[in-house]
Amino acid sequence: MPSQEPHPQLWTLRFKQHKTSILLFVEQTQSFASIKQDLLDAIKKSGRTGINGQSLPSKPEDVILGVPIDKNDASKGWVDLEIPEQELEDINGGKRKVGGKKSVLNSSPLGAGLKDGAMLAFKFREVDENMDEDELDTGDGNWDVIMPSYEDEYGSQSQQ
Repeated sequence: MPSQEPHPQLWTLRFKQHKTSILLFVEQTQSFASIKQDLLDAIKKSGRTGINGQSLPSKPEDVILGVPIDKNDASKGWVDLEIPEQELEDINGGKRKVGGKKSVLNSSPLGAGLKDGAMLAFKFREVDENMDEDELDTGDGNWDVIMPSYEDEYGSQSQQ
């Protein structure tokens, strides 16, 4: 992660897990695979070996990214950023595949519709040695993100 000079294609993305927030500068068209590697490198460079009891994975493929259901209210929850491959039927009765690892929606922040300053959650894939690659646990849909509130920082007005 060499330092970079600011330019219009350089975005700041906010990555959150539990009470941890990490800001990364990324290119709009940078692949999510390299962003995940940058995220792991940033965590390791800070001297941490894990976050909230979870140890860091060795491979960027074991990092799962999520986006808020409502970008204006992260307390409503998170969904996986990666869109799984699906087969859809068009109006003429033909079928086509959308999503999946090679989809433009899964390739970069720009392709995923993110903006500069976007907030993403991250978690680590649970790896079981007995599982095939297709069976790897991508999580249970629960995201460990704690958003600070005004009351947490300053207390309620009734405590004066």
